[in-house]
Amino acid sequence: MQYLITLFLLFLSIIPSAASATEEILAERLAGKILLQVESYGRAWYVDPVSKERYYLQDGNMAYEIMRNMSLGITNADLAKIPTSKWQKKDTKLVNRLKGRILLQAEENGEAWYVNPGDGVRYYLRDGESAYELMRNFALGITNTNLAKIPMNKTQIVHDTCFNDVAYAKFDGNDFSYEYNADQILPLASLTKLMTAIVLIDLKPDWEKQITITKEQINYPIEYAGGDPTSEIDLTVGDKMTFYDLWQAMLVSSSNQAAAALVDSTGLSKAEFIRLMNNKATELNLNKTKFYDIAGLDAHNVTTAKEMAKIAYHAFLIPEISNASNNKNYTIIAKDIKQQTKEIEVLDRNYSLQKFEPQASKTGFLIEAQRTVALKKKDEIIVVMHALSMNQRNSVIEKLID
Repeated sequence: MQYLITLFLLFLSIIPSAASATEEILAERLAGKILLQVESYGRAWYVDPVSKERYYLQDGNMAYEIMRNMSLGITNADLAKIPTSKWQKKDTKLVNRLKGRILLQAEENGEAWYVNPGDGVRYYLRDGESAYELMRNFALGITNTNLAKIPMNKTQIVHDTCFNDVAYAKFDGNDFSYEYNADQILPLASLTKLMTAIVLIDLKPDWEKQITITKEQINYPIEYAGGDPTSEIDLTVGDKMTFYDLWQAMLVSSSNQAAAALVDSTGLSKAEFIRLMNNKATELNLNKTKFYDIAGLDAHNVTTAKEMAKIAYHAFLIPEISNASNNKNYTIIAKDIKQQTKEIEVLDRNYSLQKFEPQASKTGFLIEAQRTVALKKKDEIIVVMHALSMNQRNSVIEKLID
């Protein structure tokens, strides 16, 4: 949301399309600049002047860390030749050579500076907040078409928001088949809940534990989706039900509020729980998977079709997960805040997926992730990510089953 606000604050100069320009020419022209992706929530990117590859600046703190890690050491004497205002005297040759670079004062305490290609002035990178100010003040708007012409770096575990295709893979527990864009890093949306469920199982839950729904849990989706609708059931503050009930709500109806309540019931903070999710990803040798939230509402939760297939394979071997994910409906008998009995319907509305009669399944959707699914059929895992329509998703499933 920060970058969306940024778009309103900035007077952006949109980079014009140039059909004749090659990727190399565009990357060279934009080397060292900070770019805002105007068609994708104003996401920020930095074009490394050396590799001419783009790096995603998720927020101020990440921008600060990335810029420092890509910095070039410089002596105080040489740094003094680069002005801190456009009216100061400068060493033009040195400034031109270092435009767009991040410099570290080797003789001081490693203070970082950014040499803005636009004016040749160096700006102090004190911390994440100052890095964010740089993005806000110096960013240049760019379309998805032009951003796609600048190569994505190979080191960040982030979604390339220029990707506009489907990805899929089939996995039998040992080997992959029918791979297409299967190593592309993509948001996994509510497929995240399979990892959430795995970690909850690792913590050996008390299935009959009584859980009371809090206002914070009801509001959890708002942190990411604002007022947009999300997948929920009819929970209200003060409702009381069992861990098992909420487990069904999370895996059958993909309730984000239920996921929040389940995680809170462990006594761990969400940050601590997310750390366990990422530790489990490491344990499963998933090198392109990263979690930032517990339910899949954060589009920065990413994986690949192949790595998601490994998560699903592991998850669906656990009866408590596979059985719940294959339920079509479930009724929670809860107590409301007045201790009156209420029924809450938990429904699986993935009707077009049910026709494939999977042994187990989980779906997800975010604008950034598009339609995602992981299912088990004939003891094999099929994963489809970033399907641009339900028809495309189902067509891929049909092809991989046959």
